[in-house]
Amino acid sequence: MLFNVPEPTAALGAIEFRIDGGTTRKVDYVAVEEPLEVRVVHFDSGRLVTSKVAVTMRTPGDDFELAVGFLHSEGVIR
Repeated sequence: MLFNVPEPTAALGAIEFRIDGGTTRKVDYVAVEEPLEVRVVHFDSGRLVTSKVAVTMRTPGDDFELAVGFLHSEGVIR
């Protein structure tokens, strides 16, 4: 069974600005981006097989919906 566990979509990070030759550092929230591997489980000659379809970068959250939409748009599922 798949679970869509919420993950943080932002993290604190140090931002460095360079304006007119000067440098300023500021702590601010930055977007989090992580890889998501999409796999399909199917039968092949009576055996259960797992096939890796793609790896994509995404902001965490709604992973199941993203995977289903991706598989549908690529014609893997209907």
